Parts: sequence; structure tokens; C-alpha cells
Amino acid sequence: MNLLRAEPDIIDDREFSLIDYRHGHTYAVVRGFPEPDDDAPGGAPTRVLDLLFAGVERISCGKDVGTVRVHRASASERQALAARIGRIRADDSVFFLKADSTEDYIIASRLYWAEFDLPYGSMSPLASEDSDYRRDHPAVGDTVRFSD
Repeated sequence: MNLLRAEPDIIDDREFSLIDYRHGHTYAVVRGFPEPDDDAPGGAPTRVLDLLFAGVERISCGKDVGTVRVHRASASERQALAARIGRIRADDSVFFLKADSTEDYIIASRLYWAEFDLPYGSMSPLASEDSDYRRDHPAVGDTVRFSD
């Protein structure tokens, strides 16, 4: 797996949902699902886009996020949000999930994202601690992008 540092500007029409949140491990996974294929056999892998937010400090979104445009808050957006919700640690980033909403955001230390071919309901390889599982479910193109 190749890790590639990138600035998040993720625009995707898939339907995204918050599928996993671990308070003790402070991460959240938001997954983008394609339109259902009624002709696909049960258990067939589908191409998903997983967003793993690591070091989560705060989440403000519903379980069903919808389509996304993930981007890091500008200095002025960050300042306006801090005025509304209180101090945001200097080491944390504010990742907005929608272009037109300051209500849908995740404050975290890092964001990882990649596409995977997974059966419905599978755990994100980005969140798995099982090296065999991660090896058996590589990222499409073998690249995981991250931003910190």
C-alpha cells in the first residue's frame, strides 16, 4: 500500500453514511456507497469510498450524510466555527463534509481516504488492525491518500 499526502478536495456523488465510530480509538469511518445493482449476486463486492478520520475530537453530521464535498476549512471558516463552538486545538483540522454547510464537519487530526472493492457490510480496511484483512482487501490502485 502506498501512502500519498494530498489536500482533501473530495467531490463524490455516492451516498455516504457514518458506518463506524470508535470513541476509545477516536476514529470515524464515513463510507460512500454506489447505486445498488439489483443484478449483482448476493455478497458481490462493490466499489466504495472510505473516509477514515483519525484522532476525532468532534463530529457534527447525521448518520446519512448523502453526497459529499470534503474539504479542509479555510482560516476564516475555522475562525467562524471556533466562535460558534469554542476553541479548536491548533493540531486539529476541520474537515467540512459539504460545500454548502457549516453544520456537517468532523474535527480530527488526520483524514485517510481510498476506494475499495468490498462486500456490503464489510469493515473498512483503513480501520482494521488485522494485517491479513488489509492485505486481502487492498485499496484500488494500491494507494491511500491522507491529509494532516
